[in-house]
Amino acid sequence: MAVSAKTRAKTRAKTKREPRPRLSRERVLRAAMAHADKSGLETLTMRKLAKELGVEAMSLYNHVANKDDLLDGMIDIDRRSERRPRLDDIE
Repeated sequence: MAVSAKTRAKTRAKTKREPRPRLSRERVLRAAMAHADKSGLETLTMRKLAKELGVEAMSLYNHVANKDDLLDGMIDIDRRSERRPRLDDIE
């Protein structure tokens, strides 16, 4: 049975996806922090995080080894963003 050109065009249109945004460790960690701030750390799962980023959960493992690595990275970012006291502030 031959498939018409019109049917092939419709199929291509349906399967055409928008380009996914590039992932990076920083982007994954920042998204995890935003999720934890909004919904609580206890609700953070790799699947939920992946869904928020528009990717499959396994894609996250190219940027973090596991959930412990994700949490460690979140702590590192948080520590980097804390205000460091200036010498003038210390009496």
